[in-house]
Amino acid sequence: MKKNSLTLITGSKKTRQALSNQLIQLLEDYINIKSYAIADCELLEFKDDIILFSSEEAKNETEKIATVRGKHVMVGKRTLNHENVEKLLRIEEGTNVLVVNDDFHSTVELIQSLYQLGIDHIEYFPFKNDQLYYPNISIAVSPGETHLSPSYIKEVIDIGVRLFDISAILHIVEICNLNKNISSLISEKYIRNIIELQRELLHAEQNEKKVNRHLQNVVDTVDDGILALDINGNITVFNEKLSLLFQVPIENALGKHIDNVIELQNVKEFILNGFEEFKFFSINNTDLVIYRFYIKDDERVVATFKSVNRASEIEKTAQRELRNQGFFARYDFKDIIGEHQSIIECKNIAKKLAMTEHPILIQGETGTGKELFAHAMHQQSNRKNGPFLAVNCSAFTESLLESELFGYDEGTFTGAKKGGKKGLFELANGGTLFLDEIGDISLNVQSHLLRVLQEQEIRRIGGRKIISINVRIIAATNKDLHLKIADGSFRSDLFYRLNVLNLLIPPLRSRKLDIPLLVNHFVTKSGKKVMMDKDVLETLNDLEWNGNIRELKGVIDYMLTVCEGGIITLKDFPNHIQTKTNRLKTIEKTEYELPRSVLEVQESITILESIKNLNDIGKIASREAISTRSEEIGRYLTSQQIRLRLNTMEQKGFVIKGKGRAGTKITSLGTDYLYFLKGNSTLLSSEQ
Repeated sequence: MKKNSLTLITGSKKTRQALSNQLIQLLEDYINIKSYAIADCELLEFKDDIILFSSEEAKNETEKIATVRGKHVMVGKRTLNHENVEKLLRIEEGTNVLVVNDDFHSTVELIQSLYQLGIDHIEYFPFKNDQLYYPNISIAVSPGETHLSPSYIKEVIDIGVRLFDISAILHIVEICNLNKNISSLISEKYIRNIIELQRELLHAEQNEKKVNRHLQNVVDTVDDGILALDINGNITVFNEKLSLLFQVPIENALGKHIDNVIELQNVKEFILNGFEEFKFFSINNTDLVIYRFYIKDDERVVATFKSVNRASEIEKTAQRELRNQGFFARYDFKDIIGEHQSIIECKNIAKKLAMTEHPILIQGETGTGKELFAHAMHQQSNRKNGPFLAVNCSAFTESLLESELFGYDEGTFTGAKKGGKKGLFELANGGTLFLDEIGDISLNVQSHLLRVLQEQEIRRIGGRKIISINVRIIAATNKDLHLKIADGSFRSDLFYRLNVLNLLIPPLRSRKLDIPLLVNHFVTKSGKKVMMDKDVLETLNDLEWNGNIRELKGVIDYMLTVCEGGIITLKDFPNHIQTKTNRLKTIEKTEYELPRSVLEVQESITILESIKNLNDIGKIASREAISTRSEEIGRYLTSQQIRLRLNTMEQKGFVIKGKGRAGTKITSLGTDYLYFLKGNSTLLSSEQ
């Protein structure tokens, strides 16, 4: 029996290949099949038993350029290739999708086919050649014509060339008068593919139901009520806690508009249109705080209903945990010892500053108790129930300090903790973060810190998520930040951000009346029963205490340890203190040490203090640098005047002049002499 012959004509080569393969798979044993693509074909006549076109567009184009002679001429109806169904099923439900094909008729036909196949979880919009923009659409699907998709579409999914559907195949079988057995075999081959498609659809549906059940079980286990609305105000999430609160079964809420589930108008208005992040409500005799979140990408609203009583319990638990970790202030203003007017005024100012939310900059020499004041101000503030964390910025390298302050995400660097690590800013949320030695941080960390102060938000190292924080900053330094700004090592904009409120702690030498009180406090706190010689206390009063209270406490601890017989004497002083005391006595007994005029006193103080400050910050104390400093404080000295003074000071052992560009260094004897001049400047002036 002679086989029937069929010629397939398509628009593109890609379509010809796909449809030819389908026909060969199903009909090759019974029909001779030839195929052509208009784009590649130069024939002027097509003649065969059956002329099969892939689309009306292909038929029209062929008839324009060639003669078509066939016993049977037909356009085959086509449908989605089942192998690409999964690509469509992965698109989120409710998404607007642009369907792109080479002619409008085929596009509409494809959309109808998709709906008939049950792939109706997304909204389809047909592509038109004369339409340039499609609002609210960011995904396109196309059966092999992806190049036609508008350029602004973010994601284009190729669902493959559409194949002939069963009606087209059976029509060909009918034309060829194939017997019923052959017809059944061909139908079974085709239907087998359809069954696979339906199996995939069913499996996807079952998975979706399984995921939905899992998500519902998860939200039902949460202690808070959870509500989610789509763009139309319909409820997509409604857990058991809300079911109990509003006395509405979950199945009666899901898919319904919020108006049909929640009667309280003020609650609905806040959830739908509220601007605040959270708001207090009383619902059915239950006090609640509703937190509202708007998810911009999905245009959805999520609201959580938190019990006030439960939130209070959680907060207390969190505070206990923070205290267990040491994140709390240990000292109050009563722990700051002193009756001198300067320290009393300092405490009074600090109490007022504590009640504000502005950053505070504490300045003072090393050992004056800057951290003690930071603890006390936190205790006095409205944040006293929140965490208090302190970090010494000079104790870390730049990278480690950033890691401590801002935290890091998992995998940021080798050795990073699984899950990442919270930084001090996150841990101090709702409380106070004390940044000690702020003058020692690098310019890079300064820029990050400035952003935190400006925006009240951080981003972990290696992370992308912006984290909002609510932290009050107290910073402290023993450096002259004005000088660091001048030499470019400290940002002026950060200084002005930190220096909104300023607290200057007086050094111990300016309140020596408090030394007996401090000594008594340290001795009492030690728990030892000891006496102290009168000349010991007098000597303690005579010292300048460059290390301030920290140095005093160290000396007391030393003497308490080495004293014998329950009494502290001069011989119990540390060796360095005895040496310093002897030097001071030498200065007091040496007549040539006393300046000859008030002017000489002022010039000596200016020069020695300038050298010391430059040495402390690692700068070269040249005559030019000293002259510049003297001009800044209003006591201008020329380089010549400074040279003469330095020669005298070097002879007395107060300074060491370096060769070349080494600059001048102040000696320990020079430092003692400087404090002697400053401490006795009034007395020296009156004697002269």
